[in-house]
Amino acid sequence: MNQEIKVSIIVPCYNSEKYLPETIKSILSQSFKFWECVFVNDGSIDGTENVILNAVSLDKRFRYISQNNKGVCIARNTAIGVSRGKYILCLDADDLISENFIEETVKILDKNLEVKVVASTVRFFGRKKGILTPLSYNIPTMLASNQLVVTSLFRKIDFDRVEGFNENMKDGLEDWDFWISILKNGGKVERCEQAVFFYRILKKSRNSEMAKVNMFKLRLQMWENHKELYSKYFVAPTSYSEYQSIEKSKEYRLGKLLLAPVRKILGK
Repeated sequence: MNQEIKVSIIVPCYNSEKYLPETIKSILSQSFKFWECVFVNDGSIDGTENVILNAVSLDKRFRYISQNNKGVCIARNTAIGVSRGKYILCLDADDLISENFIEETVKILDKNLEVKVVASTVRFFGRKKGILTPLSYNIPTMLASNQLVVTSLFRKIDFDRVEGFNENMKDGLEDWDFWISILKNGGKVERCEQAVFFYRILKKSRNSEMAKVNMFKLRLQMWENHKELYSKYFVAPTSYSEYQSIEKSKEYRLGKLLLAPVRKILGK
């Protein structure tokens, strides 16, 4: 069995009972069969464990780890540490992947050693619909704002090289920090448009909760983690994702509309 495993799918779970069955179904539907899936139950207090154990009983490619609640960084690092695949795909317990996702992304890593990360088409569903359009995967743009979702394929050897997800990013932005670690010393990102990642947008999510945390503290920690790299580039403030979210907000647009007559009078 070990020789057949090429991709390890890593699924951290915290109170994921509601959506996890759909995620498991999308994993089982993969056209590429040489995978394993490592679940990490991160201290759930709902029926998550029962959902995982049912999956494990149905397919020997599913594996299960249980731990006290330690956060997603430690959960992913623990699971990847025991994984047996050459390639790694992190998948959150409420998201989905298209049937051809692994098959199409594996082809790219197989044929090109210069490619470190394979991205995909990203479609939002749930409380928001649409497609995520990245600006660029070059380093200056990646430093300004994250261009990759965590569900992108990468090599385990690169995970080992950067010593995994940095646990000093436990409050958020850990995937962004991880991609910078992977790519900062060279390597390319290639987007596989045929593969689709379905990103569920919930009313309350880890990302929305992260907004309550001091974002500047997180950005400062990223600077500390990669300050030699950041110091090589001047990043315009308008490139930062926080600025862009403000600029696109209803409050910002309304403010511009209300101030337009004043600017006209002042000749601005």
